[in-house]
Amino acid sequence: MEIPTIVGLGLGFDGTSNWINKHVVDRYIFGLHQFEPEEYTLIRKFTVLWVFLTVFTFLLYFTLCPLLYYFYYLKRNDKGMNVAAWNRREGSDQVLNEIKLSSFSIIVMAAMTAPFELLVEAGYTKIYWDLPSTLSGWFYLTIVAPTLFLLFSDTCVYWIHRALHHRLLYAPVHKLHHKYKETTPFSSYAFHPLDGWLQGCPYHVFVFLFPMHHVSYFCALAIVGLWTINIHDRTTLKLPFVNGAAHHTIHHTGFNYNYGQYFVFWDFLGRSFRDPYKCAPYKRGSS
Repeated sequence: MEIPTIVGLGLGFDGTSNWINKHVVDRYIFGLHQFEPEEYTLIRKFTVLWVFLTVFTFLLYFTLCPLLYYFYYLKRNDKGMNVAAWNRREGSDQVLNEIKLSSFSIIVMAAMTAPFELLVEAGYTKIYWDLPSTLSGWFYLTIVAPTLFLLFSDTCVYWIHRALHHRLLYAPVHKLHHKYKETTPFSSYAFHPLDGWLQGCPYHVFVFLFPMHHVSYFCALAIVGLWTINIHDRTTLKLPFVNGAAHHTIHHTGFNYNYGQYFVFWDFLGRSFRDPYKCAPYKRGSS
C-alpha cells in the first residue's frame, strides 16, 4: 500500500522537493504548468533541497529558540532568578554572536547536507515509501527502525564528538562551539559548519545501511533538530539514562565530559560521564 502524494511534511524530502518544484519553481518562477521532474538538472535539484533545508532549519531555529529564551532566560521570578540560571556572565553580546554564527552555519551546513538528500531522491538509500502489510513490518517501522536510528546515531555522534575534542581537531573545528560555557538555545547551531556537518552525518548515513520509511526519516531529522535546541537550553527533566540539557551543560562547563547525544551509556563506557546533579548549577544549593 503506497501513501498518496499529499502536500506537507508527510512527503518526506524527495516528495517535498518534487512538490516545491511543481507548485513553486515551475509555476511561479518559470511559468510552466507541465510537471516533468525527469527534465530537472542536478543543479536545480540541489538548489531546491539546499533552500528547503535552510528555510526549514531557520523556521525551527527562529521560532523555538526565541520562545525558550524568553521563558527560561528573560522571565524572572520574585527573587530575580530565571529558570536557566543564566545571567549574561559571558557578555551582553553572546546571543547576538550566537545568532550570527548559527545563521551562517545553517546556510553552509544545509549546502553540505543537500547531497545526502539528492542520493535519497535518486534511490541510493534503503528508504522506502510503501506502508507495511504485515504485523512484523509495522513492528519494524514503529519500533525497530527508530530504536536502531537512536542507537546508531548516538554511538556515532559520541565518538565523532569525542574525536573533535582531540587537540588536532579542537582548535580548528570544534572550539568555536565552546566559545561560551553558559549556553542558550541560540547556541544550538553555533558551530563551525564542518563541525555541525560531521556530527550530523550519522543521521543520513543510517538510511544507507538500514531500511527506514521516508516519513520516519523526515520526522527523525526534525526531532534531531528539536533535541539539538533542547540540550542547549540548560533546563532539563531528570530521566534515567538520558543525556539531557543538564548533561550537555556540564559538557560545556567541564569540557571533557558527557559527549553523548541521547544517552549516557557511551559516557559510562568511555569514562567520560559526569553527573550534572552533583555540579553547579544543578546541585542543590549551588548558585
